Amino acid sequence: MSFEPTPFYISIPQEKLDDIQNRVKNYPWDTITTYDPSWNPGPPPNELRPICDYWSSKYDWRETEKTINSLPHFKANVSTMDIHFIHERGSGQNPQPLLLLHGWPYSFISYTHLVPRLAHPERYGGKEEDAFTVIIPSFPGFAFSSIKEPLSPRQVAGIMNDLMTSVLGYKTYIAHGGDWGSYTSDLLGFHYPNSCIGVHIGGNSSVRHYGGAAHSGEYVKDATDAEISFAKLEHGIWQTEKAYNLIQSIRPLKLAYAMMDSPVGVAAWILEAFHVWADLRGKSLTEVFDVKILIDEVMIYLVTNTFNTATWIYAADWKDNQWTLPEGKKVEVPTGFIASPDPVFPAPPREVLEKSHRRIVRWRDVNEGGHFLFYEGPDVVVEELIEFGKVVRGLRIE
Repeated sequence: MSFEPTPFYISIPQEKLDDIQNRVKNYPWDTITTYDPSWNPGPPPNELRPICDYWSSKYDWRETEKTINSLPHFKANVSTMDIHFIHERGSGQNPQPLLLLHGWPYSFISYTHLVPRLAHPERYGGKEEDAFTVIIPSFPGFAFSSIKEPLSPRQVAGIMNDLMTSVLGYKTYIAHGGDWGSYTSDLLGFHYPNSCIGVHIGGNSSVRHYGGAAHSGEYVKDATDAEISFAKLEHGIWQTEKAYNLIQSIRPLKLAYAMMDSPVGVAAWILEAFHVWADLRGKSLTEVFDVKILIDEVMIYLVTNTFNTATWIYAADWKDNQWTLPEGKKVEVPTGFIASPDPVFPAPPREVLEKSHRRIVRWRDVNEGGHFLFYEGPDVVVEELIEFGKVVRGLRIE
């Protein structure tokens, strides 16, 4: 059952902010030692502590709150859950609805800086007719969206389609995302092709063809050398990088007890992923990401008390164990893809993706940018979404 959306305004109680600030300021750094000064064992104190010092002395959540509140926020009851989302109506007479789906360890705020350029391209040297109406929901259990039990990406896709069609009344829309957002976008295109008429992926696609599950090292009998090489590469990387995934999938509550009590612990857990998954290549974490952005991403989990529930999608996905499309099936809707040098989730070769996607209508290889393209390569993301929107419009006209 779905209900009309109601306006929503973010206002975190000051006592909550003060408590976080005090915990960061009073963290017992003298108890943290390391046998290796690199990031291999985890975030080294000499790099994490300066971020936390900035956090406790200069960072201002109210500034972030003011910025994100400048966009129109709403909540709606979808499938008995309160789902939070941004809904920015685009310029012109017929802006195309665009659903932007986040992943972990980030949130809806990761896309907010792209909204003006996508919804009002004419203000940035573009054309009004290319405008999107932009919808950015928080996944169930993330930020300001509620959750009652672990939900798989397939279930989340159903909720997002209901939000777009039943609540907001859009007959058709395009979905874009990375991480869980790409997974869910693909499932929207597969299960709801009459409403989700285009899928655009930023980075890696986890929805694969039958017999070729991501990270498994498996490939079909008629696989090419390129497919075999990629399957081995992906599997090899995953053997050293999957620890976070396993604990969030199998023992999420064991992790949550510590994380719900320690803002610095949450920062270490999340920023390690930003460090390892980003395309740093000779740069430090704070050279690639503004320190304020990093703290914003951590804070959204803290001010909403959602570090625990944000891991539930891993638990549900692990239980479902449905990591490929059914045998002989493909995502039939038009698909666009940005292939970036993500060091942990490498982009599959086009021939691999074509086994699970029938209509790849736009493909772009980029030489820079990792898992967080919305920060690492925002110009590319905006450009490709606008161009993909043009292609989808053209196909619809034909």
